[in-house]
Amino acid sequence: MLGRKVVQHPCEADPEAVGYDSGRLHVLNDHIQQMIDEKMILSGSYCLWRKGKVFADVSLGNLACEWQGRTRFLPDTFFELQSVTKVFTAIAILKLAEDGILYLGQPVCEWIEEFNIPDFRNITILHLLTHTSGLCALPGVLPEDERRWWEAMDENRVGETWIPAVIQTGLQGKPGEKWIYSAVGYPLLGEILQRATGKKAEEYIREEIFLPCQMKETHWRVDAKEEWLPRYNIANETDLKMVKEYQKIGKKAMTKPSYLWWDEVPNTAGGVMSTGREMVRLGEMLLRDGYYRGKRIIGKIALSRLWTNQVGEQVLDWCWGHPGNPVVYGAGMPISTHGSDREQLISDSVIYHEGSGACVFLVDKKEDFVAVYQTSFPKEEGWSHRAVKATASIIWSGIR
Repeated sequence: MLGRKVVQHPCEADPEAVGYDSGRLHVLNDHIQQMIDEKMILSGSYCLWRKGKVFADVSLGNLACEWQGRTRFLPDTFFELQSVTKVFTAIAILKLAEDGILYLGQPVCEWIEEFNIPDFRNITILHLLTHTSGLCALPGVLPEDERRWWEAMDENRVGETWIPAVIQTGLQGKPGEKWIYSAVGYPLLGEILQRATGKKAEEYIREEIFLPCQMKETHWRVDAKEEWLPRYNIANETDLKMVKEYQKIGKKAMTKPSYLWWDEVPNTAGGVMSTGREMVRLGEMLLRDGYYRGKRIIGKIALSRLWTNQVGEQVLDWCWGHPGNPVVYGAGMPISTHGSDREQLISDSVIYHEGSGACVFLVDKKEDFVAVYQTSFPKEEGWSHRAVKATASIIWSGIR
């Protein structure tokens, strides 16, 4: 395609050496470039790993503005994982479960005493992991019943009032009966992590998952280093506002807690900054039964809960206007199966997670394959099947 400017970082293997048709990468690049040309997205990047080797680490497109000398999105550009952050939180909870510190069916009220009231005392840790707790939905998920739990919180006493605010907002479904993508279930899991370990949840995840997986540059945005900032993806209006603030107050502008959370609320629903190259290391660990290059992070029995449906057959997805699709959800990640997924042509039983549609992480056990890609939408509420699901179909089409 004319005008296509592909940046390719050095890889560990050629596509054909790991059983991948390199011709499909040209199709993928054309697909991404066309969306950039149409101004659907600002940039696209992907990192693909198979059979122990990275064979593609590619970027196309630009940042939303020149950022400390950079204009192009490069393969080493940091992008915010958004809700893909929840994968780390789920793995951390599974680690505590295999250590006997907690269990998936345990009532949340045994860790968070405020939940020991009617209706709430029936919510379990597994309900939080699978978005079946009935707690307040993410804004936009159930437009007919919009609730913003943080409006019931005292911003001058966040640490004391955020959990009572969640309870005051009430439930939108009975625990275990509905799949409601929650705005607050994963911060509550972060609170449980903190009470169980005596450490900040973010620090526990950094020590127990990031570093053992050699994800040395992956970090929580609140912990950004000055030298990393030129590598940040500037993608939308919020990012542009942060750049303007940066010119006034420096690094502090770029290290605010992610999404709507405050310092006292665990950033375990979103807020991790990473690159495709580092994220495929997490996928490698998941495919190597919890080991990364010989170092144990978690056991394969605990990880098996990610690939096993943890919700009942009666649980359906009515979120975002969906037509009551059956939900297949592991203990922290959706499972794409041929019986439930009509949106993308990928292998059966692939675990994955999206981050606001702009970042996707997929792990395919059958094909020993990991894919991480991002498509930066200019608008934060942007989402397109073509950018998200169709991209996955093209990526999987190259597997031999």
